[in-house]
Amino acid sequence: MRSRLISFLIVAVVFGLVSSPISAHHGVTNYDMKKTIVLTGTITAFDWANPHCLAHLDVTDDGGHTSHWTLEMASTYTMAHHGWDMGTLKRGDQIKVETHPAKNGASVGITSGPGFTLKVVVNGKELPSQ
Repeated sequence: MRSRLISFLIVAVVFGLVSSPISAHHGVTNYDMKKTIVLTGTITAFDWANPHCLAHLDVTDDGGHTSHWTLEMASTYTMAHHGWDMGTLKRGDQIKVETHPAKNGASVGITSGPGFTLKVVVNGKELPSQ
């Protein structure tokens, strides 16, 4: 009886330690969800992977300075249900995309997530959002 109780407590503690980082992963607190910016640039890579797809793009400003941006998107499951696949964005594609930028000024943003997908135009064609 006592060994069962100890085993149960060990399993409960391990489960609690493992589940906390997993459930905390899906936050948007690092992004300014009240601000939406539009980026125009060139896709350098597209990571079709879980837990989130990532779009990498180079954006050149009016002064000729290029900055590299990484945009977080929803999971492959969610993106596929919106009509996307691993070939939707390809290196060299021209993109105009809305994103919620990082609060700290880093060149990262979130373009789709739980319950939202912002506007994405690739090579002049708007991609499905819902």
